[in-house]
Amino acid sequence: MLAVLFGVFAALCWSVHDVIARSMAAHVGAFRMASLVMVAGALLLTGYILYDGTLWYASPSAIISGLVLGVAYGFGVGGLFKAFSLGPISLVGPITAGYPVLAVLWGVFNGLEPTPLQWSCVGATLIGAVIVARSGTADGGINAVEPGKMPVLLFFAVLCVLGYASSIVLGQQAALTVGEVEATWLSRPTALVVLLPFMLADGQHGPLSRAQWLGILIMGVLDVLGVIAVNASGHLPGKEFAGIGISAYGALSVVMAMIFLKEKVSSGQWAGLGLIVAGVATLSITQA
Repeated sequence: MLAVLFGVFAALCWSVHDVIARSMAAHVGAFRMASLVMVAGALLLTGYILYDGTLWYASPSAIISGLVLGVAYGFGVGGLFKAFSLGPISLVGPITAGYPVLAVLWGVFNGLEPTPLQWSCVGATLIGAVIVARSGTADGGINAVEPGKMPVLLFFAVLCVLGYASSIVLGQQAALTVGEVEATWLSRPTALVVLLPFMLADGQHGPLSRAQWLGILIMGVLDVLGVIAVNASGHLPGKEFAGIGISAYGALSVVMAMIFLKEKVSSGQWAGLGLIVAGVATLSITQA
């Protein structure tokens, strides 16, 4: 199923994106970093938008669909970055990775009829994410969160899940009316509007180093590539299953955090990662 592979590509982009975000969030400021990533993404796409020119002929409703996408995406990325500033990827990644299942459920309510095998794959992916979240090592997972911060982390993780789940549905719909690249570009300014009040309240406004600016630029590139891939899957059969491919990002992020950030992964987490990979891989070869 090609839509799943689009989701897996997005997962690869966002797993690298998340490792960079985790390494920088506490120092740069979660909402400031998210805002700058939105600006970087918009600037990177502006040249294409001006060259292509099709956006200027889009209907008002098509443009609005792209702008509304940004509202949902702003809450998603802001919640994710704030959660990363409070806890490790081995905890935050798997908790937030289950959000694409909500997009599948939306599809079911709108006529999608998954086969028993496809339901099994969705279940395996979700169960795997739960196992990874609950199986951290003694110095990882929940134990790595500062006392009293866990409710705050969970609040922003839930905000992330709801924002990102909504953005999958809205982005795929916007791609059909205005185009996937155009929808991604339109979503950047409204996402920034959502993030700015949080950024101002956060109070982190110090100067950034060259390495931090480079990290923000790389995240901007990876973010727009991931969003464009998910939006583009809106043209494909079984588009709702692109979200299950995205769920792999939680597993990939944990592995990358283990390699690059030296976060520890327990045997239980490896088992959960195996379920996620098996669910996504099986779903990608089934037919819609």
